[in-house]
Amino acid sequence: MKMTFADAVKSGLKNYSNFKGTASRSEFWYFYLFTVLLNIVTSTFDLFIPPSSSNGLGMATGGPLYTITNIALILPNLTLAVRRFHDAGYSGKWFFLWTIPVVAFLVGGGAAAANAPKLNLETATDQQLLDAALPLLPSLLLFVAVGIFQLVINLRATKSAEQGNKYAIKDEIVTSATE
Repeated sequence: MKMTFADAVKSGLKNYSNFKGTASRSEFWYFYLFTVLLNIVTSTFDLFIPPSSSNGLGMATGGPLYTITNIALILPNLTLAVRRFHDAGYSGKWFFLWTIPVVAFLVGGGAAAANAPKLNLETATDQQLLDAALPLLPSLLLFVAVGIFQLVINLRATKSAEQGNKYAIKDEIVTSATE
């Protein structure tokens, strides 16, 4: 059975704390689309809420509606991602591979911050700025590698119990082509 956009949103929100079972590709990607559309809507509404917030670097940060909806959707997105891994035949623990580039970023960020007090951003040369940012390069490469790996997993077809998927429902009824 093909899942519709509305069914995927209902299922994602209803199973917000269910790490067991599987989530089909359509369920995962429709819920992802729902999250993106909701972010666009909340960001638009946040434009009308004064004052505009800034993080001190001149970059706008998410407004209150955007922040609230993203915090509310952390658990549904996490469980859906884990169940999507299960549907592809992989352990949901692979999703937490993201912790490796995050730790690398924190370590590299510490090294970059140690070089930052020595730099005057207005008079620094391009080479000095590059040298200061160089400790962040391994974490950036790790983010890209983990992102590609997880995208490939999320694009994989469903692996059934008959194909060796230990996370799939074993007693699922498959309709025959003779009906």
